[in-house]
Amino acid sequence: MAESVDELLAPGNGWADRIRDRVTRLPPELTTLVLHLGRAGTFWDWHYRTDAGWKRQTKALLKAAGARELVAEAIRALAAGGSLHDCTDPSVTWQELWAKSDRTPTRDLANGFALAAGHLARGASATELESLVDDLVTVARKNAFVLDGYYKRDDDLSGAVFTALADLSAMEALWTLHREVQPGAHSHRHLAKMVKKTATRLGVPHHQFQERTVPTHGIGEDGTLRLGWIGRGAVWLNVPYEAVITVDDTGRVTVDWIDVDEGGTVTRTTSPFRSPTGFKTKYLPHNVDVTRRLARKIEESLGAERGRLRALLQENRLWPHAEWARYYRDHPLTGILTRSLIWEYETDEGTWTAGLPHPAGCLTLDGRTLDIAATTRVRLWHPARATPARTTTVRTFLTEHHIHQPYDQTAEAI
Repeated sequence: MAESVDELLAPGNGWADRIRDRVTRLPPELTTLVLHLGRAGTFWDWHYRTDAGWKRQTKALLKAAGARELVAEAIRALAAGGSLHDCTDPSVTWQELWAKSDRTPTRDLANGFALAAGHLARGASATELESLVDDLVTVARKNAFVLDGYYKRDDDLSGAVFTALADLSAMEALWTLHREVQPGAHSHRHLAKMVKKTATRLGVPHHQFQERTVPTHGIGEDGTLRLGWIGRGAVWLNVPYEAVITVDDTGRVTVDWIDVDEGGTVTRTTSPFRSPTGFKTKYLPHNVDVTRRLARKIEESLGAERGRLRALLQENRLWPHAEWARYYRDHPLTGILTRSLIWEYETDEGTWTAGLPHPAGCLTLDGRTLDIAATTRVRLWHPARATPARTTTVRTFLTEHHIHQPYDQTAEAI
């Protein structure tokens, strides 16, 4: 156990160097705080459980003058550069980035500062709190393989940040990270737990929880996910060949298997996504099966979303356009289905305009493109609210624009 702050700061560690002057010239009460935070390693590990006694003492020590500012500055320094591990130099091999980090006093101190940040809400201004949350999100992104580049994964630190954000009731930040952090990170399960715990505490309705936790499975805005060896695909999942999983505009999932040992030969398969002959022999079954399982999970999520979007016809839900766009139109999976359905936009009070989602707002049934304000209310178009002539117009519009819907929205039986 460290008896001085210097013992907690590893020479050559970028984060330690950034905070060294700040934390080695402190009054006794703040030195006591730093030494206490450095003891987080006595309990914080992959179980992600906080020691109750340590937590109580942390809250007491944070009452000292300057303590809150010190923690916020340490988190700001942790969000800078390559975060804790500073692996931003391209000379560092990708294999080193995947190597599990050993427990060190500096890592324990970083985890301690992250956990302490969760207790800074009381007395903080809205601006200070927003800045702290932004820094915590950046730390999580750099340590949970969200960002491309030379950032070393650290599940312990990511888990500490998720705990802090839950303690701060930073629901929007947790929604964002739940969408960005993939299950390839060990801390993802803890993140899901913190999201659910915080949403329950804040009274988030079940339907909102559902729409905000739809997985992306790493699918990008263009409907694709590229897998490959370290440095040649998704940073959170590596395979010794290359593969591209694609979700097209109709919601069909395909896998392009790329044999890197045979000049890049490409074989496209659909469900159940069988690999080309000889692939498992060459690249080993467990490496091939991980891509197949991921493609099947994407199919399953799309199927669940089809059912959920169909059920919305019976709920008469309303969304502000900005919220709806984030969780429906622009979601990598939900968006593929959303963009093929007819929605209604309240362009004037009590006046609803039907059309397809469009990057600029809405493509109306008569071919106009409308700019939709962020606060405009949106609802799913329902044939029960339309005249037979209007339903025919919608059906003609969908046919002329070659729209493949996840279900027949104009069917009278709905």
